[in-house]
Amino acid sequence: MENGLSASVTLSYHSTGLTPLPLFPPSRLFPHPHSPVPRFPVPSYTRRRVMPMNKTIRWRWGLIAALAMMLLSLFPQLHLCWERGAQWHGSQAFFYTDESAYAAYVNALIDGRPRRNDPYSGRDDTPDSPLPESLFSIQFIPAYLVALPARALGLSTAKAFILITPLVAFTTALALFWILALITNEDRAAAALVPFVLCLALLASGNGVLRPIFGQQATLVYLPFLRRYSPAVAFPCFLLFFCLVWQVLMHPARKWRLAYVIGAAATFLFCVYSYFYLWTAALAWIILVGLLWFIARPDDWRNGLRRIGLILAIVLAASAPYAILLSRRAPTMDAAQALVRTHAPDPWRVTEAIALILVLGLIFAIFRRRVSGHDPRILFTLTFALLPFVLYNQQIITGRSLQPMHYEQFITPYSALLALALMILLLPRRKVEQGFSRAALLLTLGLFGYLWGMGETWIATRRFAQVNVRRDEAHAASLRLRELAKPPANSQQDPREVVFANIVARGDNLPTTAPQALLWAPHMFVFSGVSLAENKERLFKFLYYSGVRAEDFTRYYKTYGFMEYAVFGWERANAKLAANYKPISDDEIAIEAKNYFAFAANFDATRATRPTLSYLLVEENHDLDFSNLDRWYVRDNGERIGKHLLYRLTLRNST
Repeated sequence: MENGLSASVTLSYHSTGLTPLPLFPPSRLFPHPHSPVPRFPVPSYTRRRVMPMNKTIRWRWGLIAALAMMLLSLFPQLHLCWERGAQWHGSQAFFYTDESAYAAYVNALIDGRPRRNDPYSGRDDTPDSPLPESLFSIQFIPAYLVALPARALGLSTAKAFILITPLVAFTTALALFWILALITNEDRAAAALVPFVLCLALLASGNGVLRPIFGQQATLVYLPFLRRYSPAVAFPCFLLFFCLVWQVLMHPARKWRLAYVIGAAATFLFCVYSYFYLWTAALAWIILVGLLWFIARPDDWRNGLRRIGLILAIVLAASAPYAILLSRRAPTMDAAQALVRTHAPDPWRVTEAIALILVLGLIFAIFRRRVSGHDPRILFTLTFALLPFVLYNQQIITGRSLQPMHYEQFITPYSALLALALMILLLPRRKVEQGFSRAALLLTLGLFGYLWGMGETWIATRRFAQVNVRRDEAHAASLRLRELAKPPANSQQDPREVVFANIVARGDNLPTTAPQALLWAPHMFVFSGVSLAENKERLFKFLYYSGVRAEDFTRYYKTYGFMEYAVFGWERANAKLAANYKPISDDEIAIEAKNYFAFAANFDATRATRPTLSYLLVEENHDLDFSNLDRWYVRDNGERIGKHLLYRLTLRNST
């Protein structure tokens, strides 16, 4: 009886296409698979759940899940179009403030400007006046992937961004379906859990609608992976990388493995030139795969590490230009990205708590012999569960922390939920199957995820509804400015006309459509056209022309949230951006108030012409004091554009 059971176990294991390998006998985590007599009883349902690894995937199930995610992703834009009706001016629905900077860069590329450009200051890279690299010019692949087709088809940036959303939702869902189906060989179950993973990320990150329960401010956005164009455009490649690495390690045919190696390297490189947090997460993950492969499969570690090493060798060689671009980055880039030098651990995040539960659950299942510790499916599941700990605490070794909140929003929730989905499909379910249909359970989980995603999408859409309506109203002014744009001048310092848009949010969005430069906008700091000193000087000019008196600086600072970002930097304004956050003190604010007082008192004609303003854009019923502006410029009668007024400006005493 014992010998028969041993043969049954060995046969079922070989039917998976995985080569059983002898492991360290003392290990409880990784028991020897070739024991003539099993060291533990093997439940019949465990043998029954082992499926052939070469099963053909039925993609129609993945297509159903992908179409469902695509429809959900379209809702905010459809709602905006419905709200505006015939008055819709063609703008896209926004949820992330950073999307305006990405859209501005794409708009510049559509207009034919060089890779190194600054759409906010209006400066471009030229032989006589070269620009250093910015975050956007280094991570340029997704921008060109959007801009080039848009230019060829005659699409505006807004229309291109509208199209990105459903395309990314569709391809991301398919990539996620593939990795679930590859590892588990269950295509219908994989399709059911696609919305479970993609729609619950905000919940898994500790943000969203549950935060107010604990007295915290909610981050109400929807489907974080759809932030355009970063990480949206590269996110499907990020998931595809997992699929290809699995194939590299598991496919029996050598020629196909080589093709998968090239594909894995290509998707990794796509992430390298797309989004920092994607490629660093992919790197950390493949290192985890190699480490666990070495520990759990000692007789096969050479083959596994040789294949992983080949991927990394190709990536390393092809990443040399990336290192060169980084070495040429603007001095403002490190400050804008809040790069912090620290070795402090970061153990208190919600996704780490979820991941810890998953890791302990996997270890418990291995110790109880419910699953095999040398099974590649379990090893991959474990890597996804361990990834959050590595990403949040890599600075212990590297000594550098770069906005870990981006991992929290866009990477680790999906990694933890992917690990949970794999555990649901791979772990034995004897007690569950006795009282509840497995198909019903998976369908319930999938519907729960999708309905939760619908709820958060609806809440976010309603919360940002008026903001997006006002953006669309201002979009008409952007289109008018595009009509009025003149060819760039020969001036190297300020080659383009400059707009003073007193409404900060509207001004920040102008470069997404109009080619003119801005006097100042919140996202001017993230490009390479201005220095830290010039950015602050432009902010002070913005305040001066807006009629902010020196004695009102502190009140204005505390009223408008963008001020702390502009004056003190993003790492000081947002506690989530830096590992060693230092709050801004009242004394520091008082010092900046004195600096502004000195700036306003010494304002002269030279400062008024650096840069020279060409337009003033305001809302029609404003109560602003433009006496400081009128001292240096002459306004025409103005042009009414919807709810906005556009004035042409001319320097006083100019010929």
